[in-house]
Amino acid sequence: MRRALDTTRLPPPTVPLAFLLAAPWFGVAAGVVVAWHGAAVVASRWFAPALAAVHLVTLGFLTMTMAGSLLQMIPAVAGLPLRGTWRPAAWSCPLLGAGAALLAAAFLSGHALLFALAGATLLAAFGALLACLVPSLWQRTRAAASTAHIAGGMRAAVAALLACVGAGLLLAGWLAGGPAVPVLPLVDTHAALGLAGWVLPLVMAVSFQVIPMFQATDPFPPPAARVLAPLVLLALAGWIAGRWLDAPWRAVPALAGAALVTAYAGLAAALLLRRERTRTAAGTRYWLLSLASLTAAAWMFAWPGETSDALVGVCFLAGCAMSAVNGMLYRIVPFLVWHQLRARLPADVAVPKFAELIAPDRLRTQCRWHGAAVAVLVAACVVPPLASVAGVLLAIACLRLGLDLAAPVMRHRLSL
Repeated sequence: MRRALDTTRLPPPTVPLAFLLAAPWFGVAAGVVVAWHGAAVVASRWFAPALAAVHLVTLGFLTMTMAGSLLQMIPAVAGLPLRGTWRPAAWSCPLLGAGAALLAAAFLSGHALLFALAGATLLAAFGALLACLVPSLWQRTRAAASTAHIAGGMRAAVAALLACVGAGLLLAGWLAGGPAVPVLPLVDTHAALGLAGWVLPLVMAVSFQVIPMFQATDPFPPPAARVLAPLVLLALAGWIAGRWLDAPWRAVPALAGAALVTAYAGLAAALLLRRERTRTAAGTRYWLLSLASLTAAAWMFAWPGETSDALVGVCFLAGCAMSAVNGMLYRIVPFLVWHQLRARLPADVAVPKFAELIAPDRLRTQCRWHGAAVAVLVAACVVPPLASVAGVLLAIACLRLGLDLAAPVMRHRLSL
């Protein structure tokens, strides 16, 4: 049985929309960096252009989207009211954008002052955001039994984000000329917490609600929805412990994590492919690309032997995370606009249909551009000169996304 959304305790729509509408433009910026620097982006994860592009995607595109989505989904999906005021979270949007831009500029220029400014700005941004998220997710009011696994996944993801931010600030302080840190294990921990601790569990937790709701699939089996994300996080904790101990057994939790990810991807794909209506629904291709890329990234990372860091990163960031977020943005933004119009417009004024806010054909066109960008990025890991072409395709795909999302908001801005 699908659970209805609780739309009675939502923040003003301008709060999540600010995050969601800003996110695609950081994808455009990342595409421009990849196009300009070309093969250097896929040559090594330690090269400055690669670090700049990765943080534009992770901080600007993904975290911006997930922060805005959490502000909407904590009350609507998890059934937990936002505690206190949402205004600090609203301030975190421009601060997070400025911090992501400063950090990318710091990597590209190498100036210590920019790393210090980026660290201070991001500290303020995450402080403002977490001041809203943490009291809301850990309040005494308990979520309903039907949403406990979603709330639990959100809590785990936010806890991982807190640890990831702490590790990132230590590294930024070191790059700004501060005290020395154990760079190699700290970088690996920072990346693992950000990708497998913050992004992946949150995408999984949210997908348990949005795939059945927006793609009209059957619900996920409750036992799987309850245990998959916690087990993935347990495997992540084992791998991080093994990394700090430099223990060869850390391959075991990595393989276990890959197996769990494969189980989740297989289950979600089976639900998406079960019915003809679902197979052809707008947004299904995003999810299938995301699930296939996630499985590939997990096994390439976990399998013993040398694997290209660039290829793993491309599969996870562009193939998995950006694909899932693209698909969800095309559904969440129109839903926010439609819900607010229904609440604000007079009774004698017709509310636009959901599908009229962003035509499904625009979604399918952007999906083709995004899929082409992912395919060429993967190819560039083998043939590096293709990286510039991939960057252009990624910038175009994100540009289309940004314009498509802004269109219904601009048309109905007075009602919002």
